[in-house]
Amino acid sequence: MYWDETVKGLGLKVYPSTKKSFLFQSRLGGKVLKISLGIFPTYTIDQARQKAKELDVMCSNGIDPRLEKKKQIAQNELEVKQIKRKKLLFSDVWIAYLKANQSRWRDRTYKDHIRLASGNNEINIGKRKTLSKPQPIYSLLEIPMSELSSNVLTEWLNRENKERPTSAALSFRLVRACLNWAEEESMYAGLLPDKSIHTKQVKQSVTPTKAKKDCLQKEQLKAFFKAVKDLPNPYISAYLLVTLLTGARRNEIATLKWQDVDLKWNSLHISDKIDDEGRTIPLTPYVKKIITKLKKHNEFVFYSEKSSTGYIVEPTKSLKLAASNAGIDNLSIHGLRRSFKTLSEWVSLPSGIVAQIAGHKPSGTEEKHYTVRPIDLLRKWHIEYENWILEQANLEF
Repeated sequence: MYWDETVKGLGLKVYPSTKKSFLFQSRLGGKVLKISLGIFPTYTIDQARQKAKELDVMCSNGIDPRLEKKKQIAQNELEVKQIKRKKLLFSDVWIAYLKANQSRWRDRTYKDHIRLASGNNEINIGKRKTLSKPQPIYSLLEIPMSELSSNVLTEWLNRENKERPTSAALSFRLVRACLNWAEEESMYAGLLPDKSIHTKQVKQSVTPTKAKKDCLQKEQLKAFFKAVKDLPNPYISAYLLVTLLTGARRNEIATLKWQDVDLKWNSLHISDKIDDEGRTIPLTPYVKKIITKLKKHNEFVFYSEKSSTGYIVEPTKSLKLAASNAGIDNLSIHGLRRSFKTLSEWVSLPSGIVAQIAGHKPSGTEEKHYTVRPIDLLRKWHIEYENWILEQANLEF
């Protein structure tokens, strides 16, 4: 050990292997403190002397250089982390959010998140292929989280509201849930500027969802049935009538498979938005007649030659044509489902029966936990409803 005569506490340690290293030695709080400075000659004598002087001043002031070094390292790591955080894009948070929540979401919920953030997807229109328009959330994905200000979100909503206000409102709710989740995660907390998603400016830009009221009236049934039956495509014609007579959602009927049609026990097992296991409803006589007249081309009852899925995907155009021919304005596919509930009151169908057939979520403790209706009871009321509909449509069956 060789001590420097000019700088207090600086020494050169020489090993038997001829290796030489500088160290600093002092006392702090009554204890000996030793700090390695560097290997000679990589670390020069001038550097060692300068560093030893700095350490000696710190020890004289009662500061432990080792703790200060750890603090500096931690501070540097924090600054690097902050720089990386500020560069995080919304897509990074969105992907992490979906991954963290997929296991507890229903499959439909997860697919809604994927769909509304998708870009130009290839779709089939008849026999030609084209690209769909990017969905609302897609335009936010490449924006850094730290730049998602209230102005950016407001401009995004105003732009989307011009063409698709309903999708924009749904997209906003999904984005808001994602950003709320991010604020509770240490990796993303504090990135959003001024909690912009909750500002009044952004909330006021969301178009309120208005309840639609399109629905068939009793006196319109005769003209509607005639116009639908006159459609050139028997599968779309059958699809529209079955949707009206069962009150099911558009995709629940569209994706109906032959294996889910029980002709022996007269029942249909269809997919359900609420229950992942689906639900079983009666196969009423007229619906049975409609379905059994259709030819089997693939696994789906409502076959489509033009759709790449093999089943009817977009029946709106045919419905509008039929409604126009019947002199009915503004009737949607969901309007047929709404018609099922509305027209059922003409024959005083119990609300619980209507809800179970249509697939509405049970309301109230009694409905949810105590009322179990067998398929035979549903069939009794469902057939009564169907007979009344056919009577109003002036169809003999």
